Amino acid sequence: MQHEFAGQVAVVTGAARGLGKAVAALLGARGAMVILLDMDKAALEATAQELRGKGHSISVACLDAGNEDELAALRRRIETENGRLDVLVNNAGGWRYGRAREIALSDWEWTFRTNVTVPFLTTRALMDLMVPRNYGRIVNVASTDAYRPKPKLPHYAAAKAAVVSLTKSLAEELAPHQILVNGVSPGPIATETAKQQGWLAERAKSVPLGRIAEPEDIAEVILFLASPRNRYIVGETIIANGGMLMV
Repeated sequence: MQHEFAGQVAVVTGAARGLGKAVAALLGARGAMVILLDMDKAALEATAQELRGKGHSISVACLDAGNEDELAALRRRIETENGRLDVLVNNAGGWRYGRAREIALSDWEWTFRTNVTVPFLTTRALMDLMVPRNYGRIVNVASTDAYRPKPKLPHYAAAKAAVVSLTKSLAEELAPHQILVNGVSPGPIATETAKQQGWLAERAKSVPLGRIAEPEDIAEVILFLASPRNRYIVGETIIANGGMLMV
């Protein structure tokens, strides 16, 4: 597996930190040329510098993936500089807490834009780099929250459920072109932000494995779905949460 992505080009959204950074690091370590996409320029450059220091082939794209013009420019850039795209990981997302009666319409719309519209637009903009070559792997990051009641995050849970559904629809459309679209639904992840918030130890008590996932635990699942080793999984969303939710 050390060089399983050799010669491939990958785009990872939300790549400046957390799960996206872990995915980009593994892709780079296994031979891919990785384009890091994020809106946080400072964090993006810091991550790029760190990964280049490890010998990975890294490029950056600081843009709003909800902006079709910026995505079109990215597509043209990839065509010119790389001539191909093999892997797209739609990792970017976010949430804002609130119960139904408290949620402002602007927060509801922001949540769906960030978690559903962005991966849809990114996929639509970049999939045509895969279609002519009859090869591609697209992985969407959903959430365990898509499958259970979340009274403090109903907009986020609904948006991630939409990601699961979107994954199936895109998978059926693109499968004839040998582009495999799948998803991953993580539970809590021990990102730097989560560690600073201090809730990981208590949350781990509800995980049958007895610990919260490290970003690399989820990144490995994503990399399998994104790799040539995945030859026949299409339209599925893998639940990876240490046994918190078994369906």
